Amino acid sequence: MTTAGQRYLPLFDYLAGLCSLFGAFWLHFLLKGDVAVLRAFALSFRWLFVAPLLQVFLHALLGMYSGRSRSASFGFSRLVTSGVLAFFVFTASLFYLRVFFFPRLVILLWILVSFFCFFALRLPLFRKWQDERFFVLYRGERGRKLFEDLRKKNTSSGVVVGGTDIDTLREEELRKYLRRIVQDLNIDRVLLLLEPEERERAAILLREEGIDWGTREALAFFEEHRGQIKLTLADLLNYEQMVRDNSYLPLKYALDRVVAGILLVLLAPFFGLLALLIYLDSPGPVFYWQKRVGKDGRVFRLCKFRTMVPDAEKTTGAVLAQKNDPRVTRVGRILRRTRLDELPQLLNVLRGEMSLVGPRPERPEFVERWKKLIPYYEIRLLVKPGITGWAQVRGRYDEGPETVWEKLEYDLYYLRNLSLSLDFEILGRTLLVMLLGRGAR
Repeated sequence: MTTAGQRYLPLFDYLAGLCSLFGAFWLHFLLKGDVAVLRAFALSFRWLFVAPLLQVFLHALLGMYSGRSRSASFGFSRLVTSGVLAFFVFTASLFYLRVFFFPRLVILLWILVSFFCFFALRLPLFRKWQDERFFVLYRGERGRKLFEDLRKKNTSSGVVVGGTDIDTLREEELRKYLRRIVQDLNIDRVLLLLEPEERERAAILLREEGIDWGTREALAFFEEHRGQIKLTLADLLNYEQMVRDNSYLPLKYALDRVVAGILLVLLAPFFGLLALLIYLDSPGPVFYWQKRVGKDGRVFRLCKFRTMVPDAEKTTGAVLAQKNDPRVTRVGRILRRTRLDELPQLLNVLRGEMSLVGPRPERPEFVERWKKLIPYYEIRLLVKPGITGWAQVRGRYDEGPETVWEKLEYDLYYLRNLSLSLDFEILGRTLLVMLLGRGAR
């Protein structure tokens, strides 16, 4: 499957699920010869187009549109899990809701047929197990942590058998050490988790010793198993060109406005209820407008439901929200935990300032601070910020440079893998975050 094909895998899944469901009714009729199933088909016709959306949603929640799904074992296990969950959800719906009627045999046939269709769609993505053995060169405490991550999460791309901090060895000692470990440990390739200048010097040394080396493999390790692009390796990629050449972006921004407009109309009564609760809970305006930095550094006014007491930053200025922040109101605490305070940002999406999915929009004060402290920070401004995003559902809440650094690595992964399938996965994870209330402040 081509890269473009993988990006639209959720659409392919939907069509495959829909065709499988139609086929399940036909198979039921062939097996049983019961015309009652045709009546059930006619009565439930409109639900046939909704049912496959459940499968796409489950696939997104289970990470089947991520880089990890390229593993055959991962994909197979998640397809089985998705099928079992879909079967129980639909059989329970038949019993409790009674708004549509699918014979149980139809549901079973649908799950089985769609399983084989989904697996067939993913066959071009599955990669054969490779027995390459890697050794890692790194520097310092941060490099050691990256090495430990690699070693704990060996992949279908090979096995990390060891590593060393180049600070502990002089050049001649390093040469002798590498010669020995290549022979003793049967090393196929050395991975370099180093800054660009150090990486070039190490590469020259390895070339002189005739040892194969690579950095792209380390990049793939972290992409597949952490969903991150480590800043140590970020210089390997041309983000401006990747964003410029991404054919999905025009469609994404068009869909953003359509979906935002529909949601604003559907959620209008709910907005009214939340506005009333905020008004009754504490004095002050219902909505809170704040300057944020968008695509290409343009500043816009972001709209949220107010969750803090009025003038919360009058004496402190711009500060990050703290755990159990006393400035947060009673209703505001619930809104933050469920992320409902973010819903008015649909207005920003409709106005073209934001996207449904993208990097978190930050305040101008913080953007200037992080640009000075963290390399590559401005890269996240290449696309529109989002109401939700990969960093928001995977990373921790911003507590300082360390967590901002970590979330930037998630944002870089999102930019590199920006696609319809990844957006589906993020939206699915966001619903779980809203239901479980994880990471709120």
